[in-house]
Amino acid sequence: MSSSHDGLPVERISLAERPRLLLVSRKWPPAIGGMETYAVELQASLQEHFALDTLALPGRPDGRPPGLARYLAFVLRAMLRCLIWGRRYEAVVFGDLLLFPAALAHRLVAPRASRLVVVYGLDVVYGRRLGLLPALYARYLRLVVALQDVFDGIIAISRHTAALAEAAGLRAPVVITPSLPDTALTRAAAPTVDIAPLTAGFARTLLCFGRLVPRKGAAWLATQVLPALPEDVGLLVVGPATDPSQLALLRAQPRVRCLGPVDTATLAALIRGVDLVLMPNVRVPDATDVEGFGLVAIETSALGGRLLAARLDGIEDAVVDGVTGTLVEPGDARAWRDAIVDALDARLHEAPGRQAEIAEATRHRYSRQAQAAAFAALVRARAPA
Repeated sequence: MSSSHDGLPVERISLAERPRLLLVSRKWPPAIGGMETYAVELQASLQEHFALDTLALPGRPDGRPPGLARYLAFVLRAMLRCLIWGRRYEAVVFGDLLLFPAALAHRLVAPRASRLVVVYGLDVVYGRRLGLLPALYARYLRLVVALQDVFDGIIAISRHTAALAEAAGLRAPVVITPSLPDTALTRAAAPTVDIAPLTAGFARTLLCFGRLVPRKGAAWLATQVLPALPEDVGLLVVGPATDPSQLALLRAQPRVRCLGPVDTATLAALIRGVDLVLMPNVRVPDATDVEGFGLVAIETSALGGRLLAARLDGIEDAVVDGVTGTLVEPGDARAWRDAIVDALDARLHEAPGRQAEIAEATRHRYSRQAQAAAFAALVRARAPA
């Protein structure tokens, strides 16, 4: 029996009949990050179609990733798992390019099995950074490119990531975007927090949330766009101050309120309650960091937030322009000023139920079922005859 989701077939077969598959990931909770979120959601997606085993490296209890020594030990452990038990699996999904040695080991013992690897933006651009580790990684990436036939399929999390991978010499990846993560934020019910004290003094309120780093664009927006907006418009910034210089720029602006990290219920209430949520990402000169996808975008629109986001990097695949949000040219202060004014004016004439429409469209487009069906189709297409 089968059904479909977004045009993709979804097979319904018993657990005993499902192909056996191994997922290997070095990015896993309690570490916090986009790759960790993607890995957990991928595990849940693959369980829809396969008899799944998972080999994962948990992060540190404080949310930081493991240290280098644990990474190296995990790669060795993954190689041993593939050498000893590799023949058990019809397919193995490797969580990123650093697990390439384990893929080589698996090919030695199970050459007819299928091997897939997920590629992120950082996988490709990390070697551009300064320092010994980036320099070593650049050499490692060249080796991976030379021996990439060990993988039967390469998966990119966005079209932008796919373009970066091809530019680095990898063959054209298949793009499978992340699904909406099942987290406390995306499960948040109707707002239970009064945000009035946080927005006091602003007639209309904008929100940016996430890490305070230059490419996220919060400081650029505050200094280049906010002064040109009507005086009753204020900006709330939520997230950890990972870059003190960005925090200083924000605090210097009279209509900016930096809230720091907030709890999940408060963030959900802000996303739903402010006039606009903004992702004003900008290009950084050295191109050593990119927005591989932009989970903030689908988290926002899944809660019905009215989103304006930069037409940049993987964000273009995280926003259905005109449906779940609006894309704006990155770094163009006038375009952002006009888009914000237009969106604020549109709020005055918004039809009842508009937020529910945004949320429903997002949850449909970025569903776990869609991701599961896409992975299942790819694994089967790459499976030996």
